[in-house]
Amino acid sequence: MKSEKRTAGRPVQPVLSRELIGAEALELVTARGLEHLTMTKLAKRLKVAASALYNHVTNKADIVLLIQDALVSRVSLDGMQQLIDQQTTLEAALKDWASSYRAVFAEYPSLIPTIAVTPVSEAPKTLHMYNTVSQALASAGLPDSEVINVIVAFESFLFGSALDVDAPSTIFDTAEVTEDSEWLERVVTASKEESHVDLPAAASPARNQYADPPFYFGLDALIRHTKSLIDPEG
Repeated sequence: MKSEKRTAGRPVQPVLSRELIGAEALELVTARGLEHLTMTKLAKRLKVAASALYNHVTNKADIVLLIQDALVSRVSLDGMQQLIDQQTTLEAALKDWASSYRAVFAEYPSLIPTIAVTPVSEAPKTLHMYNTVSQALASAGLPDSEVINVIVAFESFLFGSALDVDAPSTIFDTAEVTEDSEWLERVVTASKEESHVDLPAAASPARNQYADPPFYFGLDALIRHTKSLIDPEG
């Protein structure tokens, strides 16, 4: 009697892992919101039994950590690593990290309130990012006592700036100019004229075309202050 040979090739379903679970959980909450994240719905998306998930995660809070890692792993650390290797400047490294951070979270604004308050100790990729940034800033000469201040200040700014990308571009517009709005109208008009942004007729109202100038203004201010902590006379 001939024995049946095992079919060659890869399995139809990818091997379940924490990384895959995090990636699919991110897509689920992006499409339906964090309130719809359940073991049952996630298992259905992954085409596995819900019990199979418990071989890799313990609960919903654990999945949120995986979502955090899935997001943070997309943030560029190239500039920070180059700074550690003394191949770039502090300013260039901060610009690379900050611009990438903002771009990543601007795509997932609904997750910012959750990610902003989620501890990092059980999220290895997130922990790696903070450790790399801390090492880079310290290696550039920033006092150890100031490193966390700088990181938190940047993140507070970047989370807000990421949200601003999806804010309506007309958020400061007024229906009519009154005594209570004349100065606001004046500065908003001047700002739009200075930014030289032309909104195409088909532009999505959910993408704020005027978000970049304030971002670069704030980023420049943060970088200048950070550099001053290394060279107070500079």
